[in-house]
Amino acid sequence: MDHEDIMRSAIAEAEIAVSDGNAPFAVIVLDYDNTIVWKDHDRVRENMDPTAHGEINAIRYLCKKLQTLSLKGYTFYTTSEPCPTCLTGMIKARVSTNYYGAKTESDASLPLSAETLASHAKKYPIKVVGGILEKECLEQRNRLLHK
Repeated sequence: MDHEDIMRSAIAEAEIAVSDGNAPFAVIVLDYDNTIVWKDHDRVRENMDPTAHGEINAIRYLCKKLQTLSLKGYTFYTTSEPCPTCLTGMIKARVSTNYYGAKTESDASLPLSAETLASHAKKYPIKVVGGILEKECLEQRNRLLHK
């Protein structure tokens, strides 16, 4: 599986989020062996929790399941650039890498660059790379978020 195959899985997961009444954002998590260990999506409306983004849901689930506070060696693929809350969560959980599709929309609640925020993560560095199937992720977000 390559980056694009994994991002296609994230795009499919984002469709599930929308069918459940949530926003079109999703995450696919790979462990240190590059095995998919979790898929999740935005559950803000479903849980009535403004922090229930896919990345935060995945961190909560995996840390509890694995009985650890460290996801070092794990990789998160997200359909959109992670918001500051999600990126901070990934940094605190010591996630090693985040690949994302579309950049954050300019009218987001806090439109800060994930790369810029990641550059300040000295204790638990995270690699952030955007643009994986960017066009497809952006089209999906625009189609589903602004219905």
